[in-house]
Amino acid sequence: MKTIKHIFFTVIAIFTMSSCSGQNKMVKKFNKTIKASSKSNCDKKDGYWYNGKCWANFEDFDDGISIENIDAEVEKQLIAAKGFGIEIDDTSFDIDFFFPEMNYEDDEFLVLSSFIKEEKTNTLVLIASIKDAEKESFTVQAILFNANLMELSEEDEAKIPSYIVSQGSANVISTGGEEEKIFNITGTLTPVVGGKESSFKMKAGEALTGIGNTTLEIKGTEVYLNGTLGTKGYAQFRDLIKNHPEVTTIVLQNVPGSINDAVNMHTGRIIREAGLNTKVLADSQISSGGVDLFCAGKERIVNKGARLGIHSWGGNGLSADQVAKDHPAHQYQLAYFTMCLGKENGPGFYFRTLEAAPAGEMHWMSDTEIKEWTVSTQFLINN
Repeated sequence: MKTIKHIFFTVIAIFTMSSCSGQNKMVKKFNKTIKASSKSNCDKKDGYWYNGKCWANFEDFDDGISIENIDAEVEKQLIAAKGFGIEIDDTSFDIDFFFPEMNYEDDEFLVLSSFIKEEKTNTLVLIASIKDAEKESFTVQAILFNANLMELSEEDEAKIPSYIVSQGSANVISTGGEEEKIFNITGTLTPVVGGKESSFKMKAGEALTGIGNTTLEIKGTEVYLNGTLGTKGYAQFRDLIKNHPEVTTIVLQNVPGSINDAVNMHTGRIIREAGLNTKVLADSQISSGGVDLFCAGKERIVNKGARLGIHSWGGNGLSADQVAKDHPAHQYQLAYFTMCLGKENGPGFYFRTLEAAPAGEMHWMSDTEIKEWTVSTQFLINN
């Protein structure tokens, strides 16, 4: 879930104060080990054996998906996501993006949802305390932005408050278990400047959280990629590889990251297996899981001026740079970057992403870094 943390922290900074007690608790829980001398001994204690240690809580956080299960899991998520949407003053819109987050740093439950209205992406943010959100029915603060918060440039992020068009409140009723939780939301929004109050209803579920909102546009032998990566992106590239053998290069334009790292690594895998190249233009901006996907290219072409952002993954009050380096949480990304960049650079670059910036911030790679880590196989100064 690398991509969304930066936006969440920016929104939180506007509306809340910060605390680190929840984060420290989560870090300790994540890194906890159990005394055990072997895998069988570890299994008996319900631990996870990895790197000669018995990890106490990894299975609670393990979101890895096997090659054998990825297609079935993707189809399951896409089917489950149908039937959700948002309605404002009796006008219905499809939910383009949905992401709920328990932010333990600030004791806040936040939900980001986006939809297209009059050819413009709007983002609805809902905020409540974690204590309230644990109830079946609770009230949230609602803020509607006339912008796609997931795809703002770094400069535009500083202007987030200026994109607020209306604010209000809503009642949330949640049903189902943790894996298939569904939210039924009803509320009102009052314009910041003039206008009349609007009523809105929204139905959304956990199945939407990993979908993403990517678009692919084929232009000859190239396909142009934009949006936040997720389950939708995997299905799109799977179909592209099957039905468009003429495409040899993926051009990443504005790709702010991934909402589903477990699936995104499989997207990168099938891209590498298909022998596709990746390219960023002089005006491209990709970050987080977008850089991960770029690294999957057989040839990786960077035009000078492109912006490539890296940072630590994180969630639920945890940032991966605080996780022990021998922890099993790193195993999937280590294998992925080894596939992409080789044994010499892959693992090192992965840990570099964790050290470069915490989950709520971004480090924009220099031209020297891009070359030294072999993120690019070709670095073009003039094109």
